[in-house]
Amino acid sequence: MAALRLRSALTWPLRHIKTVLHWILVAAALGYIAWQLPAMVRAVREADEPLSHLRPGWFGLAVVLAVTALVLYGELHRVMLVIGGARVSGRTVQAITFAENAIANTVPVVGGAGALAYSIARLRSRGVDAALASWSVFLPGALSTIVLLVGAVFIVGAAGWMPMWLAVLVAAAIALGTMGFWSVLTHASVLHRILLGLVHLWRRVPGVCHDCRGGWASDPEATANRLTERIDILHPTPWQWLLLTGTALASWAADFLALHACATALGLDARWTTLALGFLVVQLSIALQVLPGGAGLAETGLLGVLLASGAPAAPAAATVLVYRLITWLGLSVAGWVVYAAQIHLTPPHWHRHRAAEGTPDGKRELPPGTVPST
Repeated sequence: MAALRLRSALTWPLRHIKTVLHWILVAAALGYIAWQLPAMVRAVREADEPLSHLRPGWFGLAVVLAVTALVLYGELHRVMLVIGGARVSGRTVQAITFAENAIANTVPVVGGAGALAYSIARLRSRGVDAALASWSVFLPGALSTIVLLVGAVFIVGAAGWMPMWLAVLVAAAIALGTMGFWSVLTHASVLHRILLGLVHLWRRVPGVCHDCRGGWASDPEATANRLTERIDILHPTPWQWLLLTGTALASWAADFLALHACATALGLDARWTTLALGFLVVQLSIALQVLPGGAGLAETGLLGVLLASGAPAAPAAATVLVYRLITWLGLSVAGWVVYAAQIHLTPPHWHRHRAAEGTPDGKRELPPGTVPST
């Protein structure tokens, strides 16, 4: 009995190492948030007078709009999974999206890549194949970026920084160029060459399961062919593209309206074009990833745009503070709560060796609680 207890004590770290690492990640992210809090507290004190006149109704609307923006982004992932034939519940997809957002916004250096890897791993644990899981994570991000770029051109035109006719031409060039790039990228021969290069690269990455590596890396050509065939059937129809684009646009619109609601809640009278330019500065700061979530740069940039437009300093600073508290700190904390809950409430990642992909009757065997993909 003593030997059994000793063996259990020695193997516990190995059996629970993944959970331990998850909690270390949670603690590191919350530590980063705590590190940012003193600056926010100072900003609250400086903006004390405008905050004392905060309109609760508009503040509540800003919170609802910020959450809606993230939910709509999660819906992009869900629609892509539906297009690929996977049956994953909307609740599961939203939980993954909230946790992904928290990782990207609070984990230094590797937050963006780590968020993508997390989402793919979670989808794989629900039985979604690797190609579809990756496609459903990368494509919504790329589409959202293109939609924001096109919107940014129109905002610049509306602000008078370029003629509107030129803005229309630039936006059309971005849209047509994206469509052309997509056609080339998804052409069977081009896609096959890209995937073949990725397979050759991935087979050299340390830490990949030896048995799995032996299954697919021994014949990179066949593996690239299988992946090409799988991705080739993931082409959205024109109506599906319209739905995806509209959802991405609605997500950005809800996020911008959250900023507008914050300004109204604090009595800041600013033109919508000024707020839109500030919103674009925030998104650029986040994309640069100098610090997770654009911390520091986003606040400075948005405040600079508002002050340059002639906005009073106190309500402008309060607007920046409240908007970032909602969209950065608030959503990040909510995402980490979801992440922590998923550590215990969701099934562990199911690792399936290539040799065990099917049963004798040719049907794929799934672990209990796993949602199959079609």
